[in-house]
Amino acid sequence: MISPDSGRDIVARHFQDIFRTAATVFSRAPGRVEVLGNHTDYNEGVVLSAAIDREVWIAAGKSSSSECRAASTQFPEPVTVKEILPQKGTNAWINYPVGVYKVLKDRGFPVQPFTMAIHSTVPLGAGVSSSAALEVGTALALCSLYDIKIDPTELAKICQKAENSFVGMNCGLLDQFSSMFGKAGRLLFIDFRSLDHEAIPMAGSDITLAITLSGVAHALVAGEYNSRRHECFEAAKFFAVKDSTVKTLRDISMQQLLAAKSELNPQFFKRAMHVVGEDERVFSGMQLLKKGSIKEFGQLLYQSHESSMHNFENSCKELDILVDIAKSIDGVYGSRLTGGGFGGATLTMMRSDARENFEKVIKREYRKQTGRDTTVHFAKIADGASIIA
Repeated sequence: MISPDSGRDIVARHFQDIFRTAATVFSRAPGRVEVLGNHTDYNEGVVLSAAIDREVWIAAGKSSSSECRAASTQFPEPVTVKEILPQKGTNAWINYPVGVYKVLKDRGFPVQPFTMAIHSTVPLGAGVSSSAALEVGTALALCSLYDIKIDPTELAKICQKAENSFVGMNCGLLDQFSSMFGKAGRLLFIDFRSLDHEAIPMAGSDITLAITLSGVAHALVAGEYNSRRHECFEAAKFFAVKDSTVKTLRDISMQQLLAAKSELNPQFFKRAMHVVGEDERVFSGMQLLKKGSIKEFGQLLYQSHESSMHNFENSCKELDILVDIAKSIDGVYGSRLTGGGFGGATLTMMRSDARENFEKVIKREYRKQTGRDTTVHFAKIADGASIIA
């Protein structure tokens, strides 16, 4: 685990090396794991998520020119943006901080061009939202740099808008909200209709989360995510024709959905089964956590993955194999795909003393069954984003 001081030191040195001056402000924002509640956020549903101790660190200063410049320890060359337009190719990573800058500027906040250095310990392509961490860290840094006061909920929405409108990814608010509001040692319950949220203690449990990479890249901007989103909205429209109070799948009970099976487009029915079922699992999971029933909570993770396989069809063979292997390992409570799916990673909740055996077994068995290697990132549940002195 990287300590807060070392993350700050690394990004401070990188800023100094690239821009030949000291940074003015520092921020950190964590990645997140979606523990339960898959694709429910944009359906105004409910989610249990966690910020993790894998973070994006940002050092920032005011630009001496009309250009925005950013440098990352993960990429060899700094990028300069003269016109605030989406960048392509190897420079596309800068669209996340520049997108946040543009949304703030478009909404009338007094931001000016910036210089920025970025250091990340959030694994890429693992479904733990390195993009949202970068957006949230950027938003906090720019607000501190230009003395802008914005409510944290509104700031998370600004980050979401940047990803929707500038990057072109129609994500919900889950990633940014989790990075902003996470609490160490607690799962974050979020109601995406009201944006009410509650930190749920993991009662008396020494829990480790394992993010296990399938090695299958997920290119969500390319279409599958947006396709599922459209299918969910079409399913909700079916019910809205009969009942004007229905706005999203959040308004549909499982009983209503099952009663309409013969009338609803079969594809839309399956998508709705997943989302409505996930909302039910989240509410059940909250109650189990409050009772300290970690083993029973873990079973909900397996049920969620089954629904992803058969109803939402956002899993793949490799993710299914990872979940099956995890199920066989002593000390594991539950496992499922995490994030958008279509590749990426699984999230496994386990006793902390199971880590060593888990990593050994899952690497060996995954290689045996798929011919692929896997990487396991262990994480603890961490606090949300902050400005660092």
